[in-house]
Amino acid sequence: MKCRKCGAELHPEQKVCIQCGEVTPAGGKFDVEEERIWRPNARQLQIAGGLVALLILGFVLYKVFHVVPPEVVAKKWFETMLSRAYATADDHITSNFEQDLSSRMMDMRALAETWIEDITANNANYSFSAPAFDNISNPQKARITITIQSPEGQIVRQILLDMVKVGRRWKVDRAL
Repeated sequence: MKCRKCGAELHPEQKVCIQCGEVTPAGGKFDVEEERIWRPNARQLQIAGGLVALLILGFVLYKVFHVVPPEVVAKKWFETMLSRAYATADDHITSNFEQDLSSRMMDMRALAETWIEDITANNANYSFSAPAFDNISNPQKARITITIQSPEGQIVRQILLDMVKVGRRWKVDRAL
């Protein structure tokens, strides 16, 4: 057996190299390090659990108190109508909207088909106006204009959306 540090001859039970003073394997020093697996202690688990609980609470509070602006709801509703996803579009309307369509002898499918025809026949684009609110400090109603316009700039159709705030959600109340 030889010393790792200086290469001197060692006796198998020799604990220290006489020439350089290096501790030998017989003396208790080994090159092999034990791999330690990290395990959290109780305090670290409590901190991690508390952080997870705070994140969940923050997410829930955000979902409960966050009000999606009416222009975002209007865009989502109009695009679901154009994609013919009427079940999804139905989540964004009031019962008054359905009654208004019934009184005009229409349903959401017929309304959407009218707009789709306007857009496809004229190769048109559409845009949304900024909402006009009934009250700036505590809005309960908003009106948004959707303009369907041909590539030449000609207005094909303007759709007036009346939006109402139902609880903390904006919904489409009427489309003219």
